[in-house]
Amino acid sequence: MKRRILWSLAAVVLLSGMAVAQGTEQALKDMENKWAAASLKNDTAAVSDMLADDWSTISAEGKVQTKADALAEIKKAKLTKSAVSDMRVRMLDADAAVVTGTWSGAGTDGSGKKFDTSERWTDVFVKKDGKWKCVSSQSTTAAKK
Repeated sequence: MKRRILWSLAAVVLLSGMAVAQGTEQALKDMENKWAAASLKNDTAAVSDMLADDWSTISAEGKVQTKADALAEIKKAKLTKSAVSDMRVRMLDADAAVVTGTWSGAGTDGSGKKFDTSERWTDVFVKKDGKWKCVSSQSTTAAKK
């Protein structure tokens, strides 16, 4: 009887943990969608809120950018398309995750150059003070089909 109760409790704990992980995975996917939408609207405040202060990225061109660099680029750019797809979330633990996906974007970049591209990206998120923040990103241009 004790063994059955212990197994039942273990099952409840396991299922609860799985439900929390699925909720976290969806919250991170929602953040990625919000990031793409904010970039389309030049909403640097929304993007800034998602990034850790020490965030950095390696762009598809191989350029290292800080949070300030990326926000300045978003402010100057004039996007006509910004969307994410094919997202996958890998939870490393309760407070760390890696999110991968595809970004499709078009418009004019911060230097006035027109573009229409698709990129594969990786974002690393850490939960800081109860809030998810992206701490690092990397993008690679995907071959057009």
